[in-house]
Amino acid sequence: MGICGQSNSSSLRCLSGRNVRERSPQEQNFSLELQIQAEREQLLAAMALRIRQSLNPSDILEATVSEVRRFLEVERAIVYRFNADWSGVVVAESASEHLPSLRGRRIQDHCFAQDWTSRYINGRVQATPDIHTAEDLSPCHIALLTSLNVRANLVVPIILETQESGSSLDRAFRIEQQTEPTKRLWGLLSVQQASTPHQWQIAEIDIVEKLAVQVAIALQQAKLYTDAQAEIIRRQQAEAKVLRIKARLEEQVYQQTAQLEATNRELKREIVEREQLEADLFREKELAQITLESIGDAVITTDLTGNVQYLNPVAEKLLGWSKAEIKGQAFTDIFQIVHEQTRQPVINPVEQVLKENKICYLADHTVLISRDGTEYGIDDSAAPIRDRNGQLIGAVVVFHDATQSRQLTQKLSWQASHDPLTGLVNRRAFKQRVTHLLATQANQEHALFYLDLDQFKVVNDTCGHSAGDQLLRQITRVMQQRVRSTDTLARLGGDEFGLLLEGCSLKQATALAESLRAMIEAFRFNWEDKTFNVGVSIGVVGIDHNNQNLATILSAADAACYMAKSKGRNRVHVCQRHDVELAEQRGQMQWVSRLHQALEQNHFRLYAQEIVPLHHSSLAHHCEILLRLSDVQGDVITPVAFLPAAERYDLMPAIDRWVVHNFCVQYQQMAQKRTSSASPALYNINLSGASIKNDSFLSFIKAQLLRYQVPPEQICFEITETIAISNLKQAVEFMQDLKQFGCRFALDDFGSGMSSLTYLKTLPVDYLKIDGSFVKKLASNQTDVAIVECFNHLSHRLGIQTIAECVEDQQTIKQLKLIGIDFAQGYSIVKPHLL
Repeated sequence: MGICGQSNSSSLRCLSGRNVRERSPQEQNFSLELQIQAEREQLLAAMALRIRQSLNPSDILEATVSEVRRFLEVERAIVYRFNADWSGVVVAESASEHLPSLRGRRIQDHCFAQDWTSRYINGRVQATPDIHTAEDLSPCHIALLTSLNVRANLVVPIILETQESGSSLDRAFRIEQQTEPTKRLWGLLSVQQASTPHQWQIAEIDIVEKLAVQVAIALQQAKLYTDAQAEIIRRQQAEAKVLRIKARLEEQVYQQTAQLEATNRELKREIVEREQLEADLFREKELAQITLESIGDAVITTDLTGNVQYLNPVAEKLLGWSKAEIKGQAFTDIFQIVHEQTRQPVINPVEQVLKENKICYLADHTVLISRDGTEYGIDDSAAPIRDRNGQLIGAVVVFHDATQSRQLTQKLSWQASHDPLTGLVNRRAFKQRVTHLLATQANQEHALFYLDLDQFKVVNDTCGHSAGDQLLRQITRVMQQRVRSTDTLARLGGDEFGLLLEGCSLKQATALAESLRAMIEAFRFNWEDKTFNVGVSIGVVGIDHNNQNLATILSAADAACYMAKSKGRNRVHVCQRHDVELAEQRGQMQWVSRLHQALEQNHFRLYAQEIVPLHHSSLAHHCEILLRLSDVQGDVITPVAFLPAAERYDLMPAIDRWVVHNFCVQYQQMAQKRTSSASPALYNINLSGASIKNDSFLSFIKAQLLRYQVPPEQICFEITETIAISNLKQAVEFMQDLKQFGCRFALDDFGSGMSSLTYLKTLPVDYLKIDGSFVKKLASNQTDVAIVECFNHLSHRLGIQTIAECVEDQQTIKQLKLIGIDFAQGYSIVKPHLL
């Protein structure tokens, strides 16, 4: 409640709203003014009392802005305190809730003129009803006030008076004589309207000015109180200090005599301690000496001129000089070091340290030559010796024998580039030497051999790996007899070798290849009671300015070697530019990258071709899963083009896994879309011999069938006759395991391979697929009829159903029905189509 007994928001209005007795207009006005003045003074006194009730500056300022804003009903009241650079901080604020707070904000008033300080001190008041119509405001001030959300502004200075002489305590209690007070502009009391203009009344200005004076008095009183408290504390502390000093002096006087008496005792004690220290220093020196004599590193010290002052026993041993012989000699005379490979002298470490005054290290591969000529590989560091003032007084060299560690490093380096079994360079080092040759001797003729032993597998499988290793070592010694010192013979892996002939024409290389082949053919390998003949297939490729690519050279040599093997083994095949067979072989090698890409990017496609029953419609329909490759142009490529390369370069296991996985995925998708009546009862999937021999492939098949919920009884795996018989034991175990799991098996291309009918008793097959070479001319060739009848009869006696492949016309179908074949497959029945 305000002074009038009503809300403070109408305090000023209530001053002029009171009833007065009936008087003349002049008397009434005069009386009313006196009454308003009295009540204003009463309100001001009450506000000043609340402001000055605290000696805490923060409480004073907060009470001021709160009372001013409440009393004048304005939107914001702030106290703005100046800094030394005339910037300022809003230290107190009372504002309407809708306005952003300015409390704590630092305001750099760039519009503040230097002469404004004196104006404010002399009582200047800035009353601005509307900043947008004010003529006495600069654009700079208008912009600043606008940024602070100020529309109308009343600014009154807060001026403090300070004394220039006398202690703070004296000033507080006014004991000592005071000098003329000095006025200081402390800050500003600002009353603001943000949303609307405001015409500041004289009464409002008067109240704010008087409140500013009260704030200044309150701040001065608070400061005087604070200073007085500090002065009292300071004087109390000073008195306490004087008392402590007095007590200490008295104690010192008391103790002086005791100290004088103790001096003799202390001197005696110091003498004892010094003697003990000298003994300790002697022991430390002795310990340091023993340490230097005992450590495993060699240590030599020199003076500032580089003459030897000390060396320990390890240094004596490595140098071949005794301490007595070389003390005082120049370090360079007894420390001879050279580079391990170039044999050039290495910079002397002591000279370098004394010259540069910093720690130095020897270069790698440094060798020390001792007095008797013995060489030691050493690692070394040299450092300056400085006195207690940091002045250089000599150098110390520390080094150790690194001969064994270097030999170990060289051994590891040798092992990284050589084959441990034969001692020849390995594939990596061989390729590096070929690359170096191509880079440094590109204009000369060279040759490269790729050698593959022909009977190594027989020896390895018959007699074990120890025999195989011994054979490789003996063959290496045989070949080294014909190799020049400038040539590079390497073991590339397994039973494969490489030979690089530098500066050798293709004609000379061919003759050498024949010579090597003949030597190895004549060689007999004896192991225990067995003797083996060993042959070699050699691929030869010439290297000249037209043939400078490492990958191309190695690929050509490999292809030539493979061609030598395919022509009967134990022969030499020279790579020629227009070699059609070799081009075909290299074409297979080019398929390798395409097949890898097809596997990674899913360029393979699954096709299907139905296998239909010939007699009983109740027999289950089959569907053989076929593989096709879609190239970048979208053309479909049959397996005839790429399977030879896949088999040659061991890609069949990966392709078989792709087929099994993708079939299972598509089977699951098809099962969700079709009815059971439209589904084939059996899907035939072809497997390669490499997959059958792979230990993990069996578990892979089972995992895929279980994962994608493919019934094993609907899967029939096809294995060719040749694969089954050449890997008979593995094939039987593989087939039996999957048959127990529920799968079936068909023997594919029967009659095209070894054609031994007795194997049918051993192989647990459910279907026999007769090779198309016996079916294509069945209608016109009685021999083929007899063979097919034989296959069919024997199969039925063994409980095996028969399937005829490559059925291309109706006459063949009729003949197959007469023979009694169970199923037929071919283009005349249905062509392969996307699965």
